[in-house]
Amino acid sequence: MYRLSAIIEEVFRKYLPLAEKRKVALNLDFPDVTKRIEWPSRVRGLLDTLVEAALRRAKKSVSIVVEKNGVRIVDDGEALTPAELAEIREPDHIAAKSRVGFGTEVLVKF
Repeated sequence: MYRLSAIIEEVFRKYLPLAEKRKVALNLDFPDVTKRIEWPSRVRGLLDTLVEAALRRAKKSVSIVVEKNGVRIVDDGEALTPAELAEIREPDHIAAKSRVGFGTEVLVKF
């Protein structure tokens, strides 16, 4: 088992300069820093890809929210098309929704 907080911190630090450059607030809500996961490489890769994409879409903010059963990434940017959402979704591991005027929300489930 691997500490999720180490992965989140790594991804957060990696993308903080991009967020600052784009003048986008990168927020982190991590209430349980003791949470552990089994697939660190897979989770790191997914979060890396999803946070980068969210920052590129975002107008003002991106939030990374750690929940009991996963990590939610929320941006306030352009809504994704149904085809783009279909590319992101994985029935057992990734849920995604997007609405015009509200942005995109992706949940990576553990």
